[in-house]
Amino acid sequence: MSLDDIEAKLRARHVGTIEEQSLKGRVTVESDGGTFENVTVESPITNGDWSHIFTIFRLDPDEFEVADDTVRMSTWQQSKGLDDGTRDIVQLYSYSARFTRKAKARLSDDEIAARRAEVRKWKVPSESSRKRKDSDTPVAAVINLADIQGGKSEGGGVAATQQRLHDGLENVTRWLDRMSDDYHIGEIVLVNNGDPMENCAGNYAAQMFTVELNHRQQMNFVLDVWEQYAKHLFPRADRARFVSVLCNHGEFGRMGGAKNQTSDSDNAGGFLAETLRRVLDRPEFAHVEWTIPHDQMTVYPTINGVPMAFNHGHKIPGNDASGFEKWLNGQVRGDADAHAARIWQTAHRHHFAAWDMGSCSVFQAPSLDGGSKWLTDMTGRYSRSGILAYLVGDHSPLGWSDMAFL
Repeated sequence: MSLDDIEAKLRARHVGTIEEQSLKGRVTVESDGGTFENVTVESPITNGDWSHIFTIFRLDPDEFEVADDTVRMSTWQQSKGLDDGTRDIVQLYSYSARFTRKAKARLSDDEIAARRAEVRKWKVPSESSRKRKDSDTPVAAVINLADIQGGKSEGGGVAATQQRLHDGLENVTRWLDRMSDDYHIGEIVLVNNGDPMENCAGNYAAQMFTVELNHRQQMNFVLDVWEQYAKHLFPRADRARFVSVLCNHGEFGRMGGAKNQTSDSDNAGGFLAETLRRVLDRPEFAHVEWTIPHDQMTVYPTINGVPMAFNHGHKIPGNDASGFEKWLNGQVRGDADAHAARIWQTAHRHHFAAWDMGSCSVFQAPSLDGGSKWLTDMTGRYSRSGILAYLVGDHSPLGWSDMAFL
């Protein structure tokens, strides 16, 4: 607001203009307000109107207000020379006070009362009145199987892992039944988020002496589980997709080593997904699409119109949202798909986490293994096993909804 505008406001109030200067005084202005110190004027402040004081220092009186309990005032008489050469006695006033910035867009008491009245009228529709419209845009159900580590002995071994996977399949089925009451589920997406098998050596010192299945048995265990999930879930929708990622426990090494001797493509995440595709090469699974990486650490399927990104996470440094954000900021410099993804799905760290980055939502899947004694012994930390599931589509501004830990 210009000085002319401020003066026009004051003229309308019959207060005066900037020419009514103080004899002395000082103002300090800060981000949240400020202070007047010993401001001397020839007329007293009446009715709490400090407009002419603010104007003296070229401050907009509509932006500030004085804190009443901080006001200090003094007054005295002083001789003043007149135009005709004589002198007169005038009364002077000195003020000090603290002032603050006014809150923006305050509502009137009448509007506040009206809004409160509206809140008291709120009604929530009953369950019986809430019906799904078959014409609604279909949504996709995404089911994430992460860190099964089949063959691992910890947490009850293979028998307990098998039971968790069976319970998980039942929980997913019940969740889909509930979601079908409110949504048209047009696509089922089953995801291998990485580490479906434990491997036998090289990931940690005692691995060779703690696994309950050898390499071949572990791969058969994974295929049996994946096939059961596919047989029970894929027929539930007109469209289906299997998504797989590469992972650290899936690296095919030699001579007992865990690291690849060839390339990143030499990985159980790719091989087992390709094998499952051959196993399901039957007419009843002709509607299934496949997202299988070659040597890419991240795959970018578009699911029900929403760009997504799946990555096991073992190549991402850091253990929290800040570490992921730093990594992603580097990725998007040269990867348009990384920038476009609205949902990122990772795993690897064996516990559920989620954070909102504005441009995308990031989910970290819990594991399906039996936990880590080493981690608990070292840190006292542990996490629940389970399956992360949610719906994907443009039915929600975020691109997802109805997340469940199953």
